[in-house]
Amino acid sequence: MQTEKSEQFPVGRAQKEAFFEKLVSDYSSLLYAQIRSMVLSHDDADDVLQNTFIKAWNKLDSFNGDAAVSTWLYRIATNEALQHLRRKKWRRLLHLKAETVPASENSSLDPERTSEKLLQAMKLLTAHQRAIFGMRYFNETPYFEIAETLKISENTAKATYHQSVKKIEKFLTQIAE
Repeated sequence: MQTEKSEQFPVGRAQKEAFFEKLVSDYSSLLYAQIRSMVLSHDDADDVLQNTFIKAWNKLDSFNGDAAVSTWLYRIATNEALQHLRRKKWRRLLHLKAETVPASENSSLDPERTSEKLLQAMKLLTAHQRAIFGMRYFNETPYFEIAETLKISENTAKATYHQSVKKIEKFLTQIAE
């Protein structure tokens, strides 16, 4: 993952396409993990990831290199995920789409079931908390980069991550009993 300031990308169309293809190749899995931690659904995460890269392509000419490319892409991905969640919330409120939550079953050491329990626990977090938790837990993003991406202080990122972990631990402890 690139954390230093980015150079200005080439101006020609072929060079721009090559630069963008490298962005997609280098950041798809990291952005997917970030988005998935927020939207929780594989299909929704795929859609949001696609929208993220569409927006990045459309805004590529305006990227000035003031921030790292990863920070710029994380910011776009986070904003797209939050926008997706807002649209989903409004659809639910307007009864245009019903959401079902799978019934919980007995606990097990099966990794797939453990992942399901973590996703259930993450539903207790706000979208903001999920964004920070996902960046830190799944991608091991440094706090300073989380803060820069979300335009918050580093201390806020740390505190929010800590609160998120406590909520998740509490939920997992309760369902284990």
